[in-house]
Amino acid sequence: MTTMRLFNLTIFILPLFVLTGCQMYTPGGNPFFNGPDSAATYQSTEEFPKTVTIIDTRTGEHIFVMEIPVGKKLVVDFIEDSGDNPVLTPDLMTWEVYANDVSFGPLSNSLTVPNRWSRRLDVAMRDSSEFANPRHDRPLSVDEVNDQPDWWTADGGELDTSDPVNGYDPE
Repeated sequence: MTTMRLFNLTIFILPLFVLTGCQMYTPGGNPFFNGPDSAATYQSTEEFPKTVTIIDTRTGEHIFVMEIPVGKKLVVDFIEDSGDNPVLTPDLMTWEVYANDVSFGPLSNSLTVPNRWSRRLDVAMRDSSEFANPRHDRPLSVDEVNDQPDWWTADGGELDTSDPVNGYDPE
């Protein structure tokens, strides 16, 4: 019965993604709709921190530079003929930075850019590896100040003299 429900749910939801043109923000693109005009996703990891640059090839000017923070991804989409100048910047670039685990969402930032024949998008990896900021909701470890025993602090406290057999307290 569970397999049949999963099948029915898939048959119901799959056409919604395809028919609405819903974008999935993954580095490989949307598995259902990955045409030439779909949004591009650039993911920055600790091993491969990335910088994305948009260059006006007519002047060499760097129009947009984003050092994607580690643990985040940049989603970029270009909309033709939506810019503010039909000659210099005829297209509109919409973009957003999301956490790596986010797959959907609006692209709320925008910038007018040259057309596809007059712009270049460069993706470069930064020289050194970087570390992502730790999550705020992670469990604390013993090296964190708030989780250290009282006798470990400068104020001191009662020394724990238990000698667990397996490395764990017998409770």
